[in-house]
Amino acid sequence: MAVYKIKAGTLEGKILYKEIAAESRAEVELTLEKEGLYPIDIRLKGLAKEFLSKPLSFGAPRVKSEELLIFNQGFSTLLRAGLPVVESLETMAQSCDGVALGEALKEVLKRVKEGSSLSLAMGASPAIFSKLYVASIAAGEKTGDLVPSITGHIEYQKRIDTIRKKITSAAIYPAVLALASIGVVIFLISYVVPSFAGLYVDTGAELPMPTRVLIGFSDLLQTYYLLIIAVIVISVLWFKAFARSKRGTFFIDGIKLSMPYLGAILSGYAMAKFTRTLGMVLSSGVPLLEGLRMSKGVLANMVLEEKLERIIVKTEQGGVVSDSMEREHFMPLLTMRMFAVGERSASLNMILYEIADYHDQEVNHKVGILTSFIEPALMLIMGTIVAVIVVLMYLPIFQMGANI
Repeated sequence: MAVYKIKAGTLEGKILYKEIAAESRAEVELTLEKEGLYPIDIRLKGLAKEFLSKPLSFGAPRVKSEELLIFNQGFSTLLRAGLPVVESLETMAQSCDGVALGEALKEVLKRVKEGSSLSLAMGASPAIFSKLYVASIAAGEKTGDLVPSITGHIEYQKRIDTIRKKITSAAIYPAVLALASIGVVIFLISYVVPSFAGLYVDTGAELPMPTRVLIGFSDLLQTYYLLIIAVIVISVLWFKAFARSKRGTFFIDGIKLSMPYLGAILSGYAMAKFTRTLGMVLSSGVPLLEGLRMSKGVLANMVLEEKLERIIVKTEQGGVVSDSMEREHFMPLLTMRMFAVGERSASLNMILYEIADYHDQEVNHKVGILTSFIEPALMLIMGTIVAVIVVLMYLPIFQMGANI
């Protein structure tokens, strides 16, 4: 019999830490359910036991958001049609295309058949079903109707995916344009410039200084191209290693937020995700303090996460969340005041949805402006570079023509 370390929450919003001796994780979940607790974290006591209890894995299972969206839409449709939870899960597990999600659903189905609640069964697979989703399911179980909770999560997921795809698609065309332009410049310097240089050497003409500099740069690239490639590869590998470290992540995230204009877009995107997530969690009946903890991960920025962690600590010490946010400059002033109004009026979850909609609109507007500006700006910059290279190569011909 193993000993499990438990972090669980009560219906009143308190967090409890305890240890339970049980044969399996499923038995622990059933014990917590009987005691009226919902699990936040369950792990075997002792690092070695925890390591040995897990199968060898070369990475967490990955499930696309589109797969989860299709599952939720199908699951809610079956429940709305009157099918029991077990039959609905069996149907979705059999029709699921994704391997990771299909295996997770089979495991959930097994736990439910053993007597576990759906939220506890899904909570046992945190790599597939997020804490936010599990909280939504738990809220549906309390009311006796899972469909509204799942439908609400579907709308939440669609909103988050829409704004993420908009930002991603806005960055694709400029990135492709920049890569194509860099390729053209490399081609000119590597092949066209040496051809002109050989022609000028044969004529014995004295070349102007700008042209000599360009030819010298071309010779440098051709002579030391292997060394240059090695330096670039090493630099990229070092940067990736630095970016994965805690110090590097914090440094890069700070730069992202401080960038002119782009920083406002990234900050607005993070606030839109955070407020929409927190609003959904609070609507599911989760206490504010635990909701803040659950929503921290969606910020995807260590600077903002550390600010939120300080806000949580101050709130645990008896502070007011909105006051702590204002001291930390966590949100823009307008949305911070809206948050304070919602906190005082006990309608915070509804205010949070309004804040999220506001940030969505702001991000969409800023992304549209940035896209309309950056595309012609990139074309102008790269066109100018190409034009300068061409002019410098023809400059000796112009000079020879002027001397005739």
